[in-house]
Amino acid sequence: MTARLSPVCTALLGAAALIAGSTQSGLAGDVIKFGISTPLSGPAAPWGIPHKNANELIFDESNAQGGLDVNGKKYTIEIVAYDHKYVIAEGVATVNRLIAKDGVKYLSILGGAVVKANEETVNENGVLNLPLAYAEGLVSPKNPLTFHSFPAPPETTTFWKWIKEHHPEIKSVATIAPNDDTGWWSIKVETNFVEKLGYQVAAKEFFERSVTDFNPVLLRILAQKPDIISVNAAPAGSVGLIIKQARELGFKGRFIHIGQVDTSVVSNIAGRANVEGMWVHGYVQKPLPDPVKNWQARYTEKYGEWNATSIDFSNPAFAFIAAVKKAQSLEPKKIAEALHTTEFDNLWGTAHFGGKDYYGIANQIIYSMPFSEVKDGVATLVAQLTPPYN
Repeated sequence: MTARLSPVCTALLGAAALIAGSTQSGLAGDVIKFGISTPLSGPAAPWGIPHKNANELIFDESNAQGGLDVNGKKYTIEIVAYDHKYVIAEGVATVNRLIAKDGVKYLSILGGAVVKANEETVNENGVLNLPLAYAEGLVSPKNPLTFHSFPAPPETTTFWKWIKEHHPEIKSVATIAPNDDTGWWSIKVETNFVEKLGYQVAAKEFFERSVTDFNPVLLRILAQKPDIISVNAAPAGSVGLIIKQARELGFKGRFIHIGQVDTSVVSNIAGRANVEGMWVHGYVQKPLPDPVKNWQARYTEKYGEWNATSIDFSNPAFAFIAAVKKAQSLEPKKIAEALHTTEFDNLWGTAHFGGKDYYGIANQIIYSMPFSEVKDGVATLVAQLTPPYN
């Protein structure tokens, strides 16, 4: 059956840059093609690069052990990766190319707005998607083959309970997020959660992802005198500029990012002292449990430089391998059925897909989530918490 493509595909397919992988189609001989559409350049590259590398490393290690055994036949997994630069149109083009040209049946897209723009294409082509993304309605019964592989705001907001207990002096919150599906939903979920905990929401602001001068927005925020500024869903490049410019304007309070952000990248932009005390989900530099230390060594050996963001961004590969082994099939629907009943190890322990009580479908990854505080310039683990629902 011919793949159905988004209307924007035709004009943009030629612009997508192939970063890795073969040009052969989906299942070529004994090779499984796994597609990745992610920002490998631009402000969101500190997410996209470890996204690609982490999954590539897991698959390469599986291949080195003989590959995936499916009904007595061994398969190796190869990644086909494209750079969408966190531009929605390029995200649509890359996914269309993965499906139509490369014949990919399984993929992982990074970025809520990009994943939302590809919902129809993914569903109509029956592709299994294991995204790293925030967007309202992404985890939904209407997207039965989309299994969100990273904790989202409905999960990570639980850290605000920890803050309430350990830092009662913080009473007012201001939020700033990208002006797209990812930012809108992140602020909506976080605002509802903190208000129920009794926090005052002092300000809510949005910015375009191309912005580098945050002073106008920050002046409005700081006029409300918040105790803490949440930069949820903003990429590391933008977060660094926000913190740098807020400090220059005299803000003395804390920052929090309950999404995934590399605080070392943020510090390089904002200055180490300006990032001190920041709280963040999913990025830990110390202390590292033994499985993560081992991962750090393997990642550094392969790529030459350690990136802690890779810890949680390895989830799609772990989930995919476990589900294929259980399903003993390469059909996306059968792999999806297996994902609903498979427990698998990730780098923080045991994970599974759940969240039906909240989302209406058990397609959200669930595991004990790490939260850190930047102390002496290092993202230091302070808690591991489970989602606030079921």
